[in-house]
Amino acid sequence: MSDLSSIKDQVAAVTGGAAGIGQSNAERFAAEGAKVAIIDRDRGRGEAVAEGIRADGGDAIFVAAECTSESDTDAAVASIVEKYGRLDILAGCAGGFHATPSIEEHDAAAWRAGIEWNLTGIYVPLRAVVPAMKANNYGRIVSIGSAAGRTASAHAALDYSAAKAAVGGLTRRAAVELAPFGITVNMVAPGTVMTPRIAVLHAERMEAIASNMPVGRLGTPEEIAHAVWYLCTPGAAFTTGATLDVNGGRWTG
Repeated sequence: MSDLSSIKDQVAAVTGGAAGIGQSNAERFAAEGAKVAIIDRDRGRGEAVAEGIRADGGDAIFVAAECTSESDTDAAVASIVEKYGRLDILAGCAGGFHATPSIEEHDAAAWRAGIEWNLTGIYVPLRAVVPAMKANNYGRIVSIGSAAGRTASAHAALDYSAAKAAVGGLTRRAAVELAPFGITVNMVAPGTVMTPRIAVLHAERMEAIASNMPVGRLGTPEEIAHAVWYLCTPGAAFTTGATLDVNGGRWTG
């Protein structure tokens, strides 16, 4: 029997791979023996992550792209397939939030920007990788959602909560269409994770946030990457259209 946990020599693309959860996913895939393509708009940090993986003996490249742009993303995927000959895995990690204004303070421009960043930025890469995965009758697509899209949170922006909830709908719809082609589509919904963005936005509230978690602490990007890795293994072939909640017990619906 083949190793159902091995992604060795598979080709994995990671959007938003230059920092935070995306970086941890890129590094985890590389540690598991996959060839990794980091897709991000931050060339400096993206190149640094790829260089770090190569320094550790892994195979990684950086591809500059804005994940909300179809032309950028299509070109990025084409360049990955040209280099490696295939594309097996997509980890959609691009997105994030900046502030949490009230409903009255949240204007339409901020709404549109947040939806574009956190929903369109997941949809466009997902759509772009489908032809390459169909060509090999195999694929693993995992998008990063959020506990904020699964349950009420006064600490997440309106656009962020709405977009992450919509990623769940996108995941379920895509899973049904792509299942006959050997392609699974799932979502990992993290709770509060200690990333550089969280450390800056909630610096004064870290102890309070941790105390509200049943496990008594925030998550780590590495723990989210572990969940994503599982859904990308051959052994996860019967799991599609699912959401894996990784939130320290904060919500278990």
